[in-house]
Amino acid sequence: MQPWGLVAAGATTVVEADTSHLASWFALFGFCVLATASLLAVELYVVFSPTAARARLLALRAWMERHSEQAVVALCLLLGFWLVGKSIYQLTG
Repeated sequence: MQPWGLVAAGATTVVEADTSHLASWFALFGFCVLATASLLAVELYVVFSPTAARARLLALRAWMERHSEQAVVALCLLLGFWLVGKSIYQLTG
């Protein structure tokens, strides 16, 4: 499963950012670090403790396979409500 809808929403937000201020650059940098932090953490875990990482990651994968439908529905609902709310706010403002 690839979250292309979430990537598109994130890209739209990043493109709308006002990069003339230093705080905006820090926010964009923080967003990029946060977006890649979980992947980096997993990669480092596999490098430094491959046996334990394999067992835990396989268990995580099994749990995700059992709960993927519920997670997709919940995340899509939350994202949908947020995007609708944002659009309504922009229409009224």
